[in-house]
Amino acid sequence: MNLYISKYTYVFIFISLMTYTSEAQSTTDQLSPKEKKIYADAKKYAQLGNLIKSNQNFEKLLAVKKDFVEGYLRLASNYFQMKSYEMSERLFQKAIYLAPDFDAEMYYSLAMSQIEQNKYIDAANNLDIYIQKEKSKTDKVKRAMKMSVNLRFIEFAFNHPVPFRPQNVGENINTNNSEYSPILSLDGTNMIFTRNVKMINDFIGQEDFYMSAFSNSNWTKAMPLTDLNTYQNEGAFAISSNGKYIVFTACDRKDAFGSCDLYYSMLMDGHWTQPVNMGHKVNSAAWDSQPTLSADARTLIFASKRLGTTGGSDLFITYRDAKNAWVTPINLGPVINSEGDDESPFLHSDGSTLYFRSNGRPGMGKHDIYYSKKNDTTALWQTPVNIGYPINTIGEEGSLTVSLDGKNAYYASDINHNSGQKMNHLDIYTFELYEEARPKPTTFIKGYVTDAATGKALKAKVIIKDINTGLEIFQIETDDDGYFLSGITSGKNYVCIVEQKNYTYHAENFDLTNKNILLEPYVLNIQLIPVIKSDSKNSPIILQNIFFSTGSAELLEASNHEILLIYKMMVENPSIKIEIIGHTDDIGSEDDNYTLSQKRAKAVAEAIIAKGIDFTRISSEGKGETNPIADNLSESGRKKNRRTEMYIIY
Repeated sequence: MNLYISKYTYVFIFISLMTYTSEAQSTTDQLSPKEKKIYADAKKYAQLGNLIKSNQNFEKLLAVKKDFVEGYLRLASNYFQMKSYEMSERLFQKAIYLAPDFDAEMYYSLAMSQIEQNKYIDAANNLDIYIQKEKSKTDKVKRAMKMSVNLRFIEFAFNHPVPFRPQNVGENINTNNSEYSPILSLDGTNMIFTRNVKMINDFIGQEDFYMSAFSNSNWTKAMPLTDLNTYQNEGAFAISSNGKYIVFTACDRKDAFGSCDLYYSMLMDGHWTQPVNMGHKVNSAAWDSQPTLSADARTLIFASKRLGTTGGSDLFITYRDAKNAWVTPINLGPVINSEGDDESPFLHSDGSTLYFRSNGRPGMGKHDIYYSKKNDTTALWQTPVNIGYPINTIGEEGSLTVSLDGKNAYYASDINHNSGQKMNHLDIYTFELYEEARPKPTTFIKGYVTDAATGKALKAKVIIKDINTGLEIFQIETDDDGYFLSGITSGKNYVCIVEQKNYTYHAENFDLTNKNILLEPYVLNIQLIPVIKSDSKNSPIILQNIFFSTGSAELLEASNHEILLIYKMMVENPSIKIEIIGHTDDIGSEDDNYTLSQKRAKAVAEAIIAKGIDFTRISSEGKGETNPIADNLSESGRKKNRRTEMYIIY
């Protein structure tokens, strides 16, 4: 079964005319016996496919019977089938001029002729008349209503094109077979995609995964993922940010719950594990496919045709619970899902921009690419936006992927963008994504967690939170290698917390609220200190997430994350004591700075005591400006000097 759902080109609508009997002057009853013979011959030749001979008879009849509306309509239909759309349009207009109320179908047929000439607004107007005049609300009327809206969108899109300069990713990835569904690693150094290896005389072909690396400004020759590829089809791929957990679609397997199910595999010791069905909670008895994962692989969005859809296929979402199990998926709702098919989702690493394709809303063709962004305040998805022409065309588009920085997009197309000609296969293209359609500027945090005493890699729990809202945006348990990778977006203040039992916690602060900040990747070498008795005094731990009002000892609410971490550590290790040390920069008098540092250290100690820790286990001291760790000549240096430290005492 081919996992890639094609996007249809614009359908030519063949016109079947009814037997018109509405107005006396336009029926065959008004024809003489000789004229009826000419009319019958014209229809006979049309039925035999001899449109030229049919036209000659209709034109001969209309030369003497100039008000015979049905003759104009049938002649117009002949010219439409001959693709003489301008002549067809003129003849339909003539019939409407003679008898505006003869039949509503005239306006529909006229619109079809105008569509073929790219007269979209004229066609939309005539479809509106057809809808108004057609008494029965048939499926055809519903299609006409949708078509009218689409035509107005097409006219607007053609007159307001978005920037688009696609570049083929090259022969190391693209072949004469179809390549599609590209997915990038978080750092953009690897691409995994699906290739349909279709041999001569194959009806469908064999879908497999391939991977290419970006090296020296080029993509290397793609190689098959032999651990995952089978004699069956695999496609529609999603991968976690650290590249160690994947979800993909497979169809018609023995352990499947429906026609196509979602499976997962993990990278262990350099090899992918045997794929496992994601289970009956995620998969249904229907079609489940096209997954996309959040950066921490704890949120999964996918397309499904299960019960509860509003259209043919809808987007559903599921999360991992506290026990790391996937919960029952829920429909993303009517803002995202339409009455048509909504599919091929891609959730960007910013966690708040979703790209997908749909045929249930105004667009250029059957399926167009759309994007939706979460409202920062309500965290709800906003009304999807068509990504625009010429990214969307009447050709084949789908499976859009966007790089971490949001600047470059990748997608599959059957249009040769050098020649403009349609191909018989799909190639992967990349292009610079215009500003409005980009996700939030995003970079990544890459970390390695080790034991500070031995230097060995550690398994650890890593959590990244938005300090201001307290919302958790990333959570992962590292493998034995202690490695983690996560995307973070601009405009927020983050705390990155690393914890492991019998070790002190580690908390980093990443303040990206300054929109002008240069987004560079963060690489962390995190050394967790074992909580064991030692004769030597431990190095101080800088409390990066302790914040005060300017020039004051008043703790800001954002400090609660760090206070809770200290409290938790002291509860888990009842034998330890701590000392809180306050420091300042050298702005102001030395005495004032000393007093301020004392008050700030005391405020932190009191906040921990207020959580329930015995006061005898906590002491505090102020050092003022006497122990700087950076220069006081720059704001960045002074910021480092204004710090709160913690010593662990055994």
